Amino acid sequence: MNLKELYTELIQAYSDNNLNIVSGKIIALYKNKNYEKLQEIANKISKYVTIDEDQLPKLFSKLIVLYHPDKGDGYRKKLTQYYKNNDLESLQSYSHILSINDLENTTVTSLDESVDYQPEYSWEAEEKAGDYFYDVDDTGPGREDINLDDYEKSFYNEVKFRVYGDPTIEFPPYYLEDFEEYELAECGLESLDGVQYCIHATVLDFSDNLLTDISELGKLERLEEIYLANNQIGYIDALSNLFELKVIDLSNNLIDDISPLFDLKKLSYVNLSNNPVPISQINQLKRKGMVVIS
Repeated sequence: MNLKELYTELIQAYSDNNLNIVSGKIIALYKNKNYEKLQEIANKISKYVTIDEDQLPKLFSKLIVLYHPDKGDGYRKKLTQYYKNNDLESLQSYSHILSINDLENTTVTSLDESVDYQPEYSWEAEEKAGDYFYDVDDTGPGREDINLDDYEKSFYNEVKFRVYGDPTIEFPPYYLEDFEEYELAECGLESLDGVQYCIHATVLDFSDNLLTDISELGKLERLEEIYLANNQIGYIDALSNLFELKVIDLSNNLIDDISPLFDLKKLSYVNLSNNPVPISQINQLKRKGMVVIS
């Protein structure tokens, strides 16, 4: 494909209409828990774009940011500039969208209830640089004697259980300062007590829990990504001074005021779907150039 042919095809692919189709399909796939198809999309574009996320909320947010219609005008300006400069290599770097053209023909079917579509959130056997992931061996000594119902389902206790298998063990809070990423999705968390010690954290995933209060997040000024989907959160005032925040997923909560997000200048992606947020506030975020899912 020569320069002109590629440019013409990419301009059409990055049209607002096509980006609406692509992003709409991605949203539909995510809401219908077609995680295998989302991973397939990520694999197809990995030659051009670095998307190595195994956790679905992160993968979804990156795909949406990549193909959101709000990005169309900027993409088309860059493509035109590359075309005028005879820069075939740079044009080719944007051709990842062509590899998922069949997405337009994707039919999103109803869920097969006999299949467990829930993504796996594993704790890997060894520490990863900057991460806080371990493999929990439920057959470890003494674990069978511990009734977790006797302990508060807090961040602090859950970390102790994940690491040592015992929420009663002595675990100095300063140990929590050393890691940049924590993932505690789907573990019945009711409290974030202890997370305030994670002062170097940049990514937190607390999706699919029972959280109502996130005030402990307010002092974690290095946070760049937070995933809080599917909780019972009503107030997000604690987020107002997290000025490094770039990505946040608040979908499926009870939030009706997002004004604490208005002054976060680095924020680029916000998922607010299934929250009673006033349309005026959503539009205010969009006017700031953010990608907003609502």
